[in-house]
Amino acid sequence: MNAKILDGWKLSQNILAGLPSSQKAKPGTGQYPAKLAVVQVGNNLVSAKYIKEKEKAAKGLGFGFQLYRFPEKITGPALESSLMRIAKDAKNTGILIQLPLPSHLPLQEVLDCIPLQKDVDVLASEALGLFAQGALPWMPPTVHAISILLKEAKVELKGACVLVIGAGRLVGLPVSLWLLKEGATLTIANKATKNLSSLTKQADVIISGVGKQGLITGRMIKKGAVVIDAGTSVEDGKTKGDIDFKSVSKKASFITPVPGGVGPLTVACLFQNLVTLCKTS
Repeated sequence: MNAKILDGWKLSQNILAGLPSSQKAKPGTGQYPAKLAVVQVGNNLVSAKYIKEKEKAAKGLGFGFQLYRFPEKITGPALESSLMRIAKDAKNTGILIQLPLPSHLPLQEVLDCIPLQKDVDVLASEALGLFAQGALPWMPPTVHAISILLKEAKVELKGACVLVIGAGRLVGLPVSLWLLKEGATLTIANKATKNLSSLTKQADVIISGVGKQGLITGRMIKKGAVVIDAGTSVEDGKTKGDIDFKSVSKKASFITPVPGGVGPLTVACLFQNLVTLCKTS
């Protein structure tokens, strides 16, 4: 069996093409009805790569974009104070804090500085809580991207055995909340889970977002599984996923590549959220 590749880039272009022109800048005015503010602390290589992709997409769409960079050793109170000022700027339609943050910062306290009406990435407690209840008009971008990919693979989630590897704020946690609402039989693991292969071999769907290269190999999955690779790490300047693509693609029914799978589709869903926030503000 050779897996069918789920082309996230192609799907992302369909979403971007459908975004309304009314939220884009009018030529020569310098005014941006929809503007994304991205906050970066330190200089994580993977983060820097994704920020550049978001900036490129914003400019290509005619949306506003501003990067706020802070030194890695900034204190929690100083960062929170700066975030409050960024949030008060009416020109910033949506605010995104690029993860991961340095370990000395109080993660949730920092994320909770994003007001609901500007939480484009669904990272603050209020937005995430509403999402868990099914009461938020927009989805976390990565979750939305994964839902589109699974729909493309014609996966029926109700009753399916789904393994999520990783419990991070961008992938594992929000996607697990969504899968429970969809009626999936959910198992959550991480890169330190003992006998991980005993879990992967039972899963109809595997979603990995750890950031560890080669974590899942072909020998670890059952024939016909759907494998979504949402993990990213950089080696020698190249972006890699969690899945050993060569071996896994020989047994899976559907697989996402890295790059070109979850990543570009997540960016498209992010800007879809930005338009939603612009309409509701």
